[in-house]
Amino acid sequence: MTRLIKGALAVLFALTASVALAAQVLRTDPDGSVGFNVSTTGVTRVSVVGDRIRRIVNDGSIFEMSNDEETGDVFFRAVGEGTESETGYIVTERGVTIGYTIQPVARSVPPVLITINGQEAPEEEAAAADFGAGVGFSDDVALMMSEIVREVAREHVLGRDVPRGRDGRVVARSSGDGWTASVRIAVAGAEGRLVREQDFYGTGVRAVWIANPHLPAEGRTFVIVVEAN
Repeated sequence: MTRLIKGALAVLFALTASVALAAQVLRTDPDGSVGFNVSTTGVTRVSVVGDRIRRIVNDGSIFEMSNDEETGDVFFRAVGEGTESETGYIVTERGVTIGYTIQPVARSVPPVLITINGQEAPEEEAAAADFGAGVGFSDDVALMMSEIVREVAREHVLGRDVPRGRDGRVVARSSGDGWTASVRIAVAGAEGRLVREQDFYGTGVRAVWIANPHLPAEGRTFVIVVEAN
């Protein structure tokens, strides 16, 4: 029993830390702009939901930027020192250009997920806006999402083994005022898998939590997805 309690507390501590580092979820129009933090002490991943980043244009940076050819993501890694904000442009494979302003910070930061408006149906966009998804999350919405994820994890994840099943299988659901959360499983193949938040973001999705993003061969993990009703 003591070992089980210690294990649950360890998972809860990891959950608290990871939810505190919930993804920087941003929205903008084509030719619009976004702002986000980039770590000077680690690597920061930037993704465009439903698209791939073709290149990044800037005049000079303390960051080295590397493209992941498989996912279309870009990784920022500091190769110099500085605290001043930087600006540039992101060009996607679909031909969309958006501006960015990044702020270097001396701590770990969550991955950046950018959604470009115009991909959803109009009624779906309106529903998302009503839920608080303008350009990124307000502090109140981010806090609410963190609390929802924690409650769902306590009810359905902590102290439990990941069940077997196909990738994406929903094993539990919870709901509240204006939201629905599903607990899913992500499954790796013979070569292992990096489970990414972007794999689960879509219209109406407001938060994603992945228990273990780095899966070994044939590994499994819990994923919590919170959607707006």
